[in-house]
Amino acid sequence: MASALNPFKRIPTIMTADEIIEFAHSKSKKLSMKSSKEIKKVPRAKIREYARLAEFGKQIKSKLKESVEGFPTIDRLHPFYLELTEILVGTDKLKKSLGAVYSCLPPIEQILRDHLEALKLTEDAKQMKKTRSAAKGRIASIIRATSKNIDFLIEAKKKLASLPGILVDSPTIVCAGFPNVGKSTLVREVSTAEPEIAYYPFTTKNVIIGHLKIRDYRVQIVDTPGILDRPMSKRNEIERQAITALKYLAHVIVFIIDPSEACGWSIDDQMNLLREVQRMFPIIPILIAFNKIDITFPEKLEEARKLVPNAYEITATDGTGVPELLQDAVDEVDLDSLQDSIAEHVASLKKRKPDTSD
Repeated sequence: MASALNPFKRIPTIMTADEIIEFAHSKSKKLSMKSSKEIKKVPRAKIREYARLAEFGKQIKSKLKESVEGFPTIDRLHPFYLELTEILVGTDKLKKSLGAVYSCLPPIEQILRDHLEALKLTEDAKQMKKTRSAAKGRIASIIRATSKNIDFLIEAKKKLASLPGILVDSPTIVCAGFPNVGKSTLVREVSTAEPEIAYYPFTTKNVIIGHLKIRDYRVQIVDTPGILDRPMSKRNEIERQAITALKYLAHVIVFIIDPSEACGWSIDDQMNLLREVQRMFPIIPILIAFNKIDITFPEKLEEARKLVPNAYEITATDGTGVPELLQDAVDEVDLDSLQDSIAEHVASLKKRKPDTSD
């Protein structure tokens, strides 16, 4: 599934601070002791308390590491996902929370070393229990002290894992235009399989992602309702930022106009939106297509032709004119430039030093 392409999809379930403590406590408590009954009571107690504290610490460290290391390295994200991360959770806040949780590990390691060493030197069974209990209490306090950061990671995972899976380095056609002009119909009709339905957490609409093969290329075609389907004056700040994210994804934009006006928007309104999209994406090729020409009155179609003389004329429902539109859309993608940008991105990753805080 394309959703697996989302770099946040693989983050494992993150437990709350109390859940981590309870999980580790339960694991250590259930630890079965296989020491010989011939071993005397005090040595047997020492083995038991040492093993249980070691197991408690192991489970705590494992869950904390999973919480942090399950996230992709933020600075290595493709700009499209980096921009969406900033929109949804804030990259600085995410880095700080990841760093804060990871920084719990050294003091926990130190507490374990000190108390496990103390257990080795203790010959009093009651003192052994106190030592184990004291260590668990101090470790639990460290985890609870960073519970807000853990809670933030849980919410961040929830939001980011729900993002659509996108082939960020594949030629990508983004559809634009008012609602009901036929964008989703086009995506469905040209896709080689059932398109993936996903959603951006900051819209109420489903994103439709289709895939098709044109010549030797696997091409992605995306309809992003709620983003490029109305004037800028009617967008909130988050939606404006989402448009910035699309700039990193779109290699070509197909702007669809419904000259029949059956979509509910006049041709003038649609032309105004086209001009806005052209301003928002000044360096990205934009192909203009008239859809629904099968139901458009001749005079309406002629009016539209005067406004956009070289527009493609299609009927998405039966595929009329669609192959030519898609062929030209892919031809507009500068694939050599695309390969260069991929190479530059990979090279930049090799130069960066690993950052354990994120």
